[in-house]
Amino acid sequence: MSEQLAGPVAGDAVELEVERIAYGGDGVGRADGLVGCVPWTAPGERVRARIVERHPRYARARLEGVLAAGDARVEPGCPVFGICGGCQLQHLDRDAQLASKARAVADAFERIAGKPLAEPLACEPAAEPWHYRRRATFTWRRSEGTTVLGFHAADDPGGIVDVEACPIFAERGNAALAGLREALANAPPADGDAPEEARIAVRALPGQDAQAGVFCDSAERARELAAHCAERAGIATTWGARAGTAAPFALAAGAPRLVSRMEFGGLRLRVGFDSFLQADPVAAAQLYDGVENALAARPGDRVIDGYAGIGVLTCRLARAGVRVTAVEAHGGAASDLRANAAAASGEPVHVLELPAERVDWRRPRPDRVVLNPPRSGCAPAVLDSISRSSARRLVYVSCDPTTLARDVRRLGSAWRLESIRAFDLFPQTAHVETLASLSRENSP
Repeated sequence: MSEQLAGPVAGDAVELEVERIAYGGDGVGRADGLVGCVPWTAPGERVRARIVERHPRYARARLEGVLAAGDARVEPGCPVFGICGGCQLQHLDRDAQLASKARAVADAFERIAGKPLAEPLACEPAAEPWHYRRRATFTWRRSEGTTVLGFHAADDPGGIVDVEACPIFAERGNAALAGLREALANAPPADGDAPEEARIAVRALPGQDAQAGVFCDSAERARELAAHCAERAGIATTWGARAGTAAPFALAAGAPRLVSRMEFGGLRLRVGFDSFLQADPVAAAQLYDGVENALAARPGDRVIDGYAGIGVLTCRLARAGVRVTAVEAHGGAASDLRANAAAASGEPVHVLELPAERVDWRRPRPDRVVLNPPRSGCAPAVLDSISRSSARRLVYVSCDPTTLARDVRRLGSAWRLESIRAFDLFPQTAHVETLASLSRENSP
């Protein structure tokens, strides 16, 4: 027999005072002694909500009404905010957004890593809170003669919210989206009236024409739709088989990479369409400055740049006389990295095109290591190998403070947390970029 839960249960309406914003964007308060998590709420306000998920220690609830608005509440800048799942914090002013992200990082380190921060943390703001994204991925769906092009719904991950334009996407990207929408609406169907779906990636880098990619379950169908979009919308378009929401950019054999160029700190870097690039390159430049300062590498030092991407940091370090080994598993990004390193005119760069778990981080006896893994963080084998290396400084960049805190805990007491910085690379969303600098007195 299941345990009877005391207090409100699923379906009950409750009133609560919102105390803070948790990582992910939900407001947190208490109702009848139960912790309640309610999205689209602001600190300091009283709300009415209905419980949709009841757990032993907390409940998730759906906002039904704001009884007394908090001082941080503002009018969202998007007509589908709260329906679309892309943004979580548009209803909060900038100060409240930054405060919630700083607290998310501090909470993760105290709760997960067991390392309370010695000083209050401030989240460093991006230069532009709107129209900052230079890449975005939309879902296109055709069913029963109608088409939608947009983002997944907040309360229904299987639903698609039609989006004419996104206020955090670059203006040039939104203009390209309009052309793609019209082209896809008039694309010949693949199989009569059978439903079909595709992921549409759009990139609009500064000073360059927009580019697009079409990704379907069938690479051949993606090629057909890409050709139609290129012809009807006048946008350079590539294609590939859909590899899932986490990695939708697997280009098909014969598909063009659509190479672009980006300026970073005096370096003109090559970036293929399938290579990772921060959504806001302008804000990312501030982050890379922070990484380089925290690393404090000197000419002649040996540095391993893990998850190096197209080599933004690698090239900066090599140009400064640092001997860099760059680790990058993605073939397209590794190709860009090699080309960029060759053009940087610095120290020769050794590129390991391998998954991080297959790298022996003890070689070539690094002095310092920098990590910038995906949201899931590092595998234990990576952290163990780094701990057995000669590295005495580790700089870890993360887009998820919870996995970062977990990995800092896994590194153990031999590593001392020197500093933490938080960067708001994704205004209007709950995402935060974190830079942690660690050191140790003795190394193997």
